[in-house]
Amino acid sequence: MKHIRLMLADDHQLVRMAFASLLEEQPDLHMIGQAGNGKELLSLIKTDQPDIVLLDIDMPVMDGRQCLGLIRSRFPEVKVIMLSLHKDPALMSEYMANGAAAYLHKDANIEDLLAAIRTVYREGSYFSKELSKALLTNIRKEKKSNPFFDEPVLSNKEMAVLKELCDGRTNQEIADRLHISVNTVGFHRNNIYSKTKSHNIAELMKYSIRNGLISV
Repeated sequence: MKHIRLMLADDHQLVRMAFASLLEEQPDLHMIGQAGNGKELLSLIKTDQPDIVLLDIDMPVMDGRQCLGLIRSRFPEVKVIMLSLHKDPALMSEYMANGAAAYLHKDANIEDLLAAIRTVYREGSYFSKELSKALLTNIRKEKKSNPFFDEPVLSNKEMAVLKELCDGRTNQEIADRLHISVNTVGFHRNNIYSKTKSHNIAELMKYSIRNGLISV
């Protein structure tokens, strides 16, 4: 079995210990490093690159915002899941737009955390219902102040997949609902991102809402 290699950065030792203990119980997960701030984390990644980083936002020395940017520029293969006590829609949108693969509140249950890790590993991003609502709230505000419209460029099949993506469903869930293969979902998903010039789900939702492809 291939293990998903994880690193965790949080300035509270007890939090790190609790997360590590829960995750190490999973046979497909392996915690390879822990750090108390972003600077320590970057040193660890340079030595032994993980698949996924669980990154707290509020830390001393180097916080999650600065660390996310440096990880994306120096180690683009590493996926980052933000962990935070903040539920501000604008903040969630900001981190997703800046390259986070997922954003989870620290009071999320273990099932949500495991789903996020495994989905990010398989598909590159995880889009929870909570994050979906936050992004929608923030994009609604942006739409009122800066609306724009592009010509629709998606086929009917791509539109069906897009709506499922914006509802936060994984490739497997979309495949089951649309009665197509996971590979076909992946093909349509890549086309959707390319045609809309989107790089992540936050940008895709913004495009979709501003162009009336999904309702708000």
